[in-house]
Amino acid sequence: MAYTTINKSTDHFNTVLYTGNTSGQSITGVGFQPDWLWVKSRSAAYQNSLRDSIRGSTKTLRSNGNNAEQTQSDSVTSFDSDGFTLGADSNSFVNENGATYASWNWKASGSTASNSDGSITSTVSVNTTAGFSIVKYTGNGNSTATIGHGLSVAPSMI
Repeated sequence: MAYTTINKSTDHFNTVLYTGNTSGQSITGVGFQPDWLWVKSRSAAYQNSLRDSIRGSTKTLRSNGNNAEQTQSDSVTSFDSDGFTLGADSNSFVNENGATYASWNWKASGSTASNSDGSITSTVSVNTTAGFSIVKYTGNGNSTATIGHGLSVAPSMI
C-alpha cells in the first residue's frame, strides 16, 4: 500500500482510557466520531468488544471467543461526535463499575456508501488517508466472489 503522510495521527486513530460506572456515561476525548471501536478491560479478564458504525453500536463481536455477533442494546448505545456513549448494562464487558478500560477508536468516513467494485456489492465506510475501511456484505455462496473495499490498493490486512 502506498504510504500517506499523516501529520496528526489522532485525527484517524486515538486511544482513550476510562473507568466503568454501570450507570451509563459518555466517553469523550476521542477527537472524532469513531467508526470502529475496540474496548478491552485493563483491570479484569473480560472479553474484547468490537463494534462498528456500519452494523451499529449495539452489535458486538468478541475477538477472543467464538461467539457470533451479539446485540446488546444497553451497552454501547451510540457513536458520538467526540467518542461514544455507554448504557447501564454491567454484563457487556465495557462498563463494569470500577473496572478500567482502554478504548481504541478508528475513524473511517463517518458515513456509508454502496461499493460495486467486486462480484458482491458491499457497504463501505472508508478513510483513504489512513488506508482503513470497514466493509459489510452478504455472501452469495460463490467461493470465487470478490468484494470491494473502497481503498485504491489491496489491503495489507483483512
